[in-house]
Amino acid sequence: HLRRGSSVKPWLTDRVLLTCAATRMYNIPSGAMQYLRAGAIFALASSALGLNVKSGQRDPKGPGQPEPTFDGACAECAKHAQYLDRPDPCVCFATDIMSTFENDATKELNTRQEYGTETVNTGKERLPEGWMWHCRPISATPDLWKQCPAA
Repeated sequence: HLRRGSSVKPWLTDRVLLTCAATRMYNIPSGAMQYLRAGAIFALASSALGLNVKSGQRDPKGPGQPEPTFDGACAECAKHAQYLDRPDPCVCFATDIMSTFENDATKELNTRQEYGTETVNTGKERLPEGWMWHCRPISATPDLWKQCPAA
Protein backbone atom coordinates (compact mmCIF):
# COMPACT_ATOMS: atom_id res chain seq x y z
CA HIS A 1 0.00 0.00 0.00
CA LEU A 2 1.07 3.57 -0.64
CA ARG A 3 1.10 5.99 2.24
CA ARG A 4 1.48 9.70 2.42
CA GLY A 5 4.99 10.70 3.25
CA SER A 6 6.60 7.92 1.23
CA SER A 7 9.15 8.74 -1.50
CA VAL A 8 6.45 8.62 -4.24
CA LYS A 9 5.33 11.92 -5.78
CA PRO A 10 2.38 13.44 -3.85
CA TRP A 11 0.08 13.84 -6.90
CA LEU A 12 0.58 10.17 -7.78
CA THR A 13 -0.15 9.10 -4.21
CA ASP A 14 -3.41 11.08 -4.11
CA ARG A 15 -4.55 9.60 -7.43
CA VAL A 16 -3.76 6.03 -6.41
CA LEU A 17 -5.50 6.50 -3.05
CA LEU A 18 -8.56 8.00 -4.79
CA THR A 19 -8.73 5.11 -7.28
CA CYS A 20 -8.35 2.59 -4.46
CA ALA A 21 -11.13 4.30 -2.49
CA ALA A 22 -13.47 4.24 -5.52
CA THR A 23 -12.84 0.56 -6.17
CA ARG A 24 -13.47 -0.29 -2.50
CA MET A 25 -16.61 1.85 -2.32
CA TYR A 26 -18.21 0.17 -5.35
CA ASN A 27 -16.50 -3.18 -4.71
CA ILE A 28 -14.87 -3.18 -8.16
CA PRO A 29 -11.49 -4.90 -8.55
CA SER A 30 -8.83 -2.54 -9.93
CA GLY A 31 -8.26 -4.65 -13.08
CA ALA A 32 -11.97 -4.56 -13.84
CA MET A 33 -11.95 -0.78 -13.39
CA GLN A 34 -9.38 -0.48 -16.17
CA TYR A 35 -11.54 -2.61 -18.48
CA LEU A 36 -14.55 -0.48 -17.56
CA ARG A 37 -12.67 2.70 -18.49
CA ALA A 38 -11.43 1.19 -21.75
CA GLY A 39 -14.96 0.08 -22.61
CA ALA A 40 -16.36 3.55 -21.95
CA ILE A 41 -13.70 5.16 -24.14
CA PHE A 42 -14.36 2.61 -26.90
CA ALA A 43 -18.12 3.22 -26.74
CA LEU A 44 -17.67 6.98 -27.00
CA ALA A 45 -15.21 6.68 -29.88
CA SER A 46 -17.34 4.23 -31.85
CA SER A 47 -20.48 6.33 -31.43
CA ALA A 48 -18.59 9.40 -32.63
CA LEU A 49 -17.33 7.49 -35.68
CA GLY A 50 -20.81 6.13 -36.34
CA LEU A 51 -22.24 9.63 -36.44
CA ASN A 52 -19.51 10.71 -38.85
CA VAL A 53 -20.18 7.82 -41.24
CA LYS A 54 -23.89 8.61 -41.44
CA SER A 55 -23.28 12.27 -42.09
CA GLY A 56 -20.66 11.38 -44.75
CA GLN A 57 -23.25 10.66 -47.45
CA ARG A 58 -22.94 13.20 -50.23
CA ASP A 59 -24.83 14.07 -53.35
CA PRO A 60 -23.13 13.87 -55.78
CA LYS A 61 -21.14 10.98 -54.35
CA GLY A 62 -17.79 12.57 -55.13
CA PRO A 63 -14.77 11.94 -57.33
CA GLY A 64 -14.11 8.34 -58.29
CA GLN A 65 -17.53 7.14 -57.10
CA PRO A 66 -20.10 6.11 -59.73
CA GLU A 67 -23.27 8.19 -59.79
CA PRO A 68 -26.61 6.36 -60.02
CA THR A 69 -27.85 8.46 -62.98
CA PHE A 70 -26.50 9.98 -66.17
CA ASP A 71 -27.77 13.40 -65.09
CA GLY A 72 -26.00 13.06 -61.72
CA ALA A 73 -22.67 12.31 -63.42
CA CYS A 74 -23.15 15.25 -65.80
CA ALA A 75 -23.99 17.57 -62.90
CA GLU A 76 -20.83 16.52 -61.06
CA CYS A 77 -18.74 17.03 -64.20
CA ALA A 78 -20.26 20.49 -64.74
CA LYS A 79 -19.40 21.34 -61.12
CA HIS A 80 -15.71 20.51 -61.66
CA ALA A 81 -15.31 21.39 -65.36
CA GLN A 82 -14.22 24.97 -64.71
CA TYR A 83 -11.16 23.67 -62.84
CA LEU A 84 -10.27 21.09 -65.50
CA ASP A 85 -10.03 23.27 -68.63
CA ARG A 86 -6.27 23.17 -69.08
CA PRO A 87 -4.89 22.93 -71.77
CA ASP A 88 -8.19 22.07 -73.57
CA PRO A 89 -11.67 23.06 -72.42
CA CYS A 90 -13.50 20.34 -70.47
CA VAL A 91 -16.45 18.96 -72.46
CA CYS A 92 -18.31 16.50 -70.23
CA PHE A 93 -18.97 12.92 -71.28
CA ALA A 94 -20.38 10.07 -69.17
CA THR A 95 -20.55 6.28 -69.44
CA ASP A 96 -22.38 3.56 -67.53
CA ILE A 97 -19.46 1.49 -66.24
CA MET A 98 -21.75 -1.21 -64.84
CA SER A 99 -22.85 -2.27 -68.33
CA THR A 100 -19.50 -1.89 -70.10
CA PHE A 101 -18.12 -5.34 -69.27
CA GLU A 102 -19.60 -8.71 -68.39
CA ASN A 103 -18.90 -10.04 -64.92
CA ASP A 104 -19.96 -12.88 -62.62
CA ALA A 105 -22.97 -10.93 -61.28
CA THR A 106 -24.61 -11.18 -64.73
CA LYS A 107 -23.34 -14.66 -65.61
CA GLU A 108 -25.46 -17.00 -67.69
CA LEU A 109 -25.43 -20.77 -67.40
CA ASN A 110 -25.85 -22.92 -70.52
CA THR A 111 -27.11 -26.46 -69.87
CA ARG A 112 -28.41 -29.30 -72.04
CA GLN A 113 -32.18 -29.58 -72.07
CA GLU A 114 -33.45 -32.71 -73.89
CA TYR A 115 -32.12 -32.26 -77.46
CA GLY A 116 -31.07 -28.61 -77.17
CA THR A 117 -29.60 -26.17 -74.70
CA GLU A 118 -31.13 -23.86 -72.13
CA THR A 119 -29.64 -20.57 -70.98
CA VAL A 120 -30.42 -19.46 -67.44
CA ASN A 121 -29.29 -16.22 -65.80
CA THR A 122 -27.59 -17.21 -62.52
CA GLY A 123 -27.24 -13.68 -61.17
CA LYS A 124 -28.85 -10.36 -61.89
CA GLU A 125 -30.04 -9.65 -65.38
CA ARG A 126 -28.34 -6.26 -65.23
CA LEU A 127 -26.27 -4.46 -62.61
CA PRO A 128 -27.65 -1.15 -61.31
CA GLU A 129 -26.45 1.85 -63.30
CA GLY A 130 -23.18 3.46 -62.28
CA TRP A 131 -22.20 6.51 -64.31
CA MET A 132 -18.67 7.95 -64.44
CA TRP A 133 -17.72 11.19 -66.16
CA HIS A 134 -14.66 12.48 -67.95
CA CYS A 135 -13.75 15.65 -69.85
CA ARG A 136 -13.56 13.76 -73.13
CA PRO A 137 -14.17 10.16 -74.23
CA ILE A 138 -11.23 8.06 -73.11
CA SER A 139 -11.86 5.17 -75.50
CA ALA A 140 -12.78 4.90 -79.16
CA THR A 141 -15.58 2.38 -78.56
CA PRO A 142 -18.63 3.65 -80.45
CA ASP A 143 -21.70 4.64 -78.41
CA LEU A 144 -19.92 4.00 -75.08
CA TRP A 145 -19.43 7.63 -74.05
CA LYS A 146 -22.44 9.96 -74.19
CA GLN A 147 -21.93 13.71 -74.29
CA CYS A 148 -23.60 15.59 -71.44
CA PRO A 149 -26.01 18.37 -72.33
CA ALA A 150 -24.48 21.84 -72.18
CA ALA A 151 -25.08 23.52 -68.82
